[in-house]
Amino acid sequence: MRTIENVTFVGMGALGMLFGTPIRENLGNGQPEYVMDPARKVRHEQEVYTINGQPVKLRMVTPEEAKPADLLFVGLKYPGLRAGLETAAPCVTEDTIIISLMNGVDSEEIIGERFGKEKVLYSVSQEMDAERYGSDLKYSKAGRLFIGVPRTGDEKLQKVLTEKLDAVCAFFDQVRFPYHREENILYRQWCKFMANTGCNQTTMVFDADYGVCLTDGGLEYAVMLSAMREVCLIARAKGIPLGEEEVKEYTGILRSLDPSSVPSMAQDRRQKRKSEVDMFSGAVMRFGRELGIATPVNDYLNRRVHEIEAEY
Repeated sequence: MRTIENVTFVGMGALGMLFGTPIRENLGNGQPEYVMDPARKVRHEQEVYTINGQPVKLRMVTPEEAKPADLLFVGLKYPGLRAGLETAAPCVTEDTIIISLMNGVDSEEIIGERFGKEKVLYSVSQEMDAERYGSDLKYSKAGRLFIGVPRTGDEKLQKVLTEKLDAVCAFFDQVRFPYHREENILYRQWCKFMANTGCNQTTMVFDADYGVCLTDGGLEYAVMLSAMREVCLIARAKGIPLGEEEVKEYTGILRSLDPSSVPSMAQDRRQKRKSEVDMFSGAVMRFGRELGIATPVNDYLNRRVHEIEAEY
């Protein structure tokens, strides 16, 4: 089994900082590295980063300074994905294993197109309530990374990826990384996509926290559930069995988070940043057109988010 020693993150957002913590605390040797362009490195090195109020030292490197990565985490915002992959490209070798920390259901495909699908394990992060404002990260629940190999019918590819998954799981055990080995990773990704499409967008449109969004009888709650159910229609048309059971399960997960915290798109609104709306409702609308399924709630959310962003 291969040994993982050099770990690199491209993207230093909430999940990059959150999931870098067990590696930094338990692996040592200056790991992990956060690769970024020189101008971004100069800017970030002038800031003091904290996690739950405690200062942390993060190792930032340019592509020229970065070590070849045994394991590369991609934690970028969706609009910057392709450019970020080019920043990380000098770190990627024939043996690099790549894991996307991004939301949505297509980042692995985009990464595979750039570096080869035989390098990419599929994952989805959930159960955390991490918020990053400026250089400060706070959370009450660290969550877990669900990781697995998609069922593609390509036995040779399945074998290669399963061997890489074994190596990553052994490494995660070594550094006490919070993870779950998921047998049906595409199903799990679509479950999280359903929850994000409903909750993330609704909190941004209504400038609401989890507590408001999940209040029974409220407009926000009704909009969130309707957006989630549109994702279920799309998923079932694609052969992924999502329905009311999954809506109930993931609404329960959302209720377990700090009710006063907000997901990433609400954070984007409050910091006047472009959001990942096109990874959520944009994708739902595209799938709907392809499959002949109406998506009026996601159409509305997409339009409102773009209107909000235009006012920044």
